[in-house]
Amino acid sequence: MFVRATLTVVTAVFVVGGSVGHAQDLTSPAPIGVQDRIYTAPAGMMFHPILPDKTADFEDVITRLRTALNSSTDETHRAQARGWKVYRAVEPGPPDQTSVLYVFVIDPAVSAADYTIGELLRRELPLEAQTLYEKFAASYAYSPSLINVQLVADFTAADAPTGVGGEP
Repeated sequence: MFVRATLTVVTAVFVVGGSVGHAQDLTSPAPIGVQDRIYTAPAGMMFHPILPDKTADFEDVITRLRTALNSSTDETHRAQARGWKVYRAVEPGPPDQTSVLYVFVIDPAVSAADYTIGELLRRELPLEAQTLYEKFAASYAYSPSLINVQLVADFTAADAPTGVGGEP
């Protein structure tokens, strides 16, 4: 029951979320707001429904990006990497449970930092960015969705807030 409810919520988020569209040319910047992936809360998540036969491509790009961010000369990019985890759902994802769902968990989110994959590839792997981005964009079964989240309760800390706004 929990899995079905979770998938229903995730599916709703996808319907409301932005679109990947076709692979863009990374040599020219995207219009503002079209691809920006900037978290406005202390933490966030992004859901990525990937075609089952494209998971290796998706994971390859993510692995290459993780390595590049961790070894970057840009402190912001290194900070982004420190708070970024990627999970792969065990259950099938939307639409109609025909994708593999990946979840980016960003905690903490780096304030005002752009988490757009294409932009990070362009900055960190400029010679390979276009090819990697095309592989990344072609792996989607459906549009990804970004959500900002705010901590309500932390079960690992005794002094963490216990309700919305810290109210009991």
